[in-house]
Parts: sequence; C-alpha cells; structure tokens
Amino acid sequence: MSELLEGKTIIEIHKEISNLKTPKEYIEQNQGIDYPRPEYMRAICLRYFPDTSWTIEEKPVFDSSNKLVAWVVTGTLKWSYINFGLPHIVRIGSMAAAHRVQYKRGTNDMLDLGNDVKAANTDCWKKALNFHMNICDDVYRWEDPEVPDITKRISSIATEEERKKYEDVIKSNPLIINKNNIKGIKVLNK
Repeated sequence: MSELLEGKTIIEIHKEISNLKTPKEYIEQNQGIDYPRPEYMRAICLRYFPDTSWTIEEKPVFDSSNKLVAWVVTGTLKWSYINFGLPHIVRIGSMAAAHRVQYKRGTNDMLDLGNDVKAANTDCWKKALNFHMNICDDVYRWEDPEVPDITKRISSIATEEERKKYEDVIKSNPLIINKNNIKGIKVLNK
C-alpha cells in the first residue's frame, strides 16, 4: 500500500489531489487558455491510481454532403483505490470530446486526420482525469464548494418535534439527505 494517503477516506484522497499545484512548466497556453500537459496528468494519475485503464469509442461525424467534419471520442476511465488499501472500490467514469477535422484551405485534402483523432482522444482523456480524479483542478479552475451542513438547516425548523423527525431519518437513512431534498424527508415520514 502506498504511503501517499494511507488511512484517508475517498473524499480526503480527492481533496488532496485537487489541492496539488501544477508546476508552471507543465502548464501551456493555447489561445490565452491554460491547459495542463498530458505527461504531468498521467504521472499524477499513475502515482495515485496505478491500475487506471482508459478505453475509447471513436465516431466520425459527416455533414449533409458526406464530408468528414469532426471526430468524436467517448472514453471510459476505470480505476480503484488499491494504493490506499481499498482494492474492492472500483470506479468507472465516462467523458466525451470532439475535434474538428481540418482541411487544407480551399481543398478537400485533410491536413492530418491522425492528429485530429489524437486531439479528440487527448482532450477526452484529460477531461476525464480532471472531472473524475480531480487532477489539475488548479489549472481548470474547479472550485470545491463547501456543502452546507444539514444540521444547520434542521436547526432552523420551527418545532422540536419536527427537528427530531429529521434527525431520526438522517440517522436511519444517511444517503438520502442532501441540501435539495430536505423537504422530501417530511414526505417520507408520513
């Protein structure tokens, strides 16, 4: 087992990864937007999740005149928490991306279809690593919002009897509670 985050919860593992600062030499700009370099993302991925796998499905997109205009990639990321002593927890996440096929100006000659396909796959893979594993959250500027404490919402309920009902439901069914369905608990108790 890795000593990276031994004994941490899955949420703590992802917060740790999210809080990593991407070194400047692994950030490149394209049209004024920051992007992490794929080799850095791969290194972080393999450091924390060495058993990660990536599979893709590719699909060409044609316009009404049957001209190839884009390449769409749907990727599936699969990983576990084996490094943290949790090999039985396997996660699977999907992502999609597309890349426009480029042609030589004024012709029907493609510039480099291989590069267009690679770009779609790389974009899809980088999005999946960021979205599902929190890699390079600082570059993509993802914020980790604080989820409101459900007990604060409960304490604002008028009567002691209602508070007791909510607290009992939370204790017996902790997975059904979130900030958007607290009113639903009342229905469950009827």
